[in-house]
Amino acid sequence: MGGWYNDGSLEEILRNYPVLKAQASIDAQELRHLFPNCTAAYGGRPRGGQRSDSTGNFAAKREEWSRNIRRVRAIEIACEALTEQERELVRLMYFERWNRHHIQIRMGVQRSHMFNIRRNALDKLAEVLLA
Repeated sequence: MGGWYNDGSLEEILRNYPVLKAQASIDAQELRHLFPNCTAAYGGRPRGGQRSDSTGNFAAKREEWSRNIRRVRAIEIACEALTEQERELVRLMYFERWNRHHIQIRMGVQRSHMFNIRRNALDKLAEVLLA
């Protein structure tokens, strides 16, 4: 599952999570209404080299729409490996985009400790998402 994560930095992936989650929600709705055209049409005469592959088109569309859903789920599963404090920091810093000063106040930690929490969280997430 790791291939797409190598396209950008881990922090960029985390910052994009809220938008990716919204896209995945829309895609999930679209998938509910996507059905292949399973009826073959033949008019008695063969056509030229132009053949329509509706099943292939269906599969490609389904793959495209399910990609965001899998990405969001991978991020959520990876976050389960974090401690409560690490998860809170990731949520505030990347998903909600709080500034560092407000995170320090909210979490009640010194600046250096906040950076240690961040580093530990990013190391764990990289092991899962970038493997």
